[in-house]
Amino acid sequence: MHGGRATYGISPAMARFLDASLAPGAVTLETGTGLSTIVILRRGVARHISVTPYAAEFEAVRTYCASVGIPTGAWQPVTASSLDWLPSATLPPLDLVLIDGAHAFPAPFVDWCYTAEPLKVGGLMVVDDLQLVTARILADFLRADERWEEVQRDHRFGVYRKRVHPIRDENDWLAQAWVAGSNPVAAVRIIRAGPLRRLLALAGRALAEPRLVTDALRHRLRRQP
Repeated sequence: MHGGRATYGISPAMARFLDASLAPGAVTLETGTGLSTIVILRRGVARHISVTPYAAEFEAVRTYCASVGIPTGAWQPVTASSLDWLPSATLPPLDLVLIDGAHAFPAPFVDWCYTAEPLKVGGLMVVDDLQLVTARILADFLRADERWEEVQRDHRFGVYRKRVHPIRDENDWLAQAWVAGSNPVAAVRIIRAGPLRRLLALAGRALAEPRLVTDALRHRLRRQP
């Protein structure tokens, strides 16, 4: 839901996946709220956190759940931007995270960054709206990273199982498969020039631009007493 009155909706395939994957007693978090919230609450989870700055969306979900008898006692709606709330939040161990809030840079990546560590090993990271470039980049990163296992993916959403903990490490960017594989700099070999090579380079530049030599000489002569 966006603004409380219109919904772009999760796909039927995602709704079925959530319904089949969540057991009563699971602890879950989503950025955004809407139809996914209803599906998750319907499964009888122990705790579900939804983060969105639009309070009207929460009211719409609560009203619908009341009308069809879906309990909302386990629901923790957070009226805030995930960019503001997640960095300082103390999150419980999570069984499933759904990234489906703001899609502008850098929101999906911030959402992932602050939920990947609380997610349990074996827990599921779900990225929605792969038709949008930000979500697709995140999903491609997870697909390439050996610390995640791709469970399911179609043109709309991807699901990735966390394989190790912690996710953060001290490795350089070249150790990240997606970054190294998608960046041509990874294939560049840097050779530092020795004194002779530097001298030849300077001589070649002087021949190509003799004015630089005369300017340098004038500057040196002006500095002499």
